[in-house]
Amino acid sequence: METLEKKSTSMNVKKAVKKDSGNEQMIERWQIKDTPFTVITIEGKEHFGVMGEYRVTEGMKSRGEVEDELRCITWNRMIQVMMILDEIKSKDKDFSKKIKAKLNNKTK
Repeated sequence: METLEKKSTSMNVKKAVKKDSGNEQMIERWQIKDTPFTVITIEGKEHFGVMGEYRVTEGMKSRGEVEDELRCITWNRMIQVMMILDEIKSKDKDFSKKIKAKLNNKTK
């Protein structure tokens, strides 16, 4: 799993159709600028926040409500992010090397 690269797109939202047991669902992804978070909207009804493949918020009424929640930096959110990073690190043995390489490339 590669989580270091952020793919740029011409649009801020990505739309996908998920086919599951014959049912189709429209899924929208809104990357929150300058954060590691994305708001997922399913069928225009359910909104929640994710960091990579990890869900970080409960379902909410609107995309704006989720974005406001994710922009609020609390101790709980910091610990949540640290735990996600720790789990990613434990799954990817080369994670530390990749981070150091990215940081070295940015400083050059």
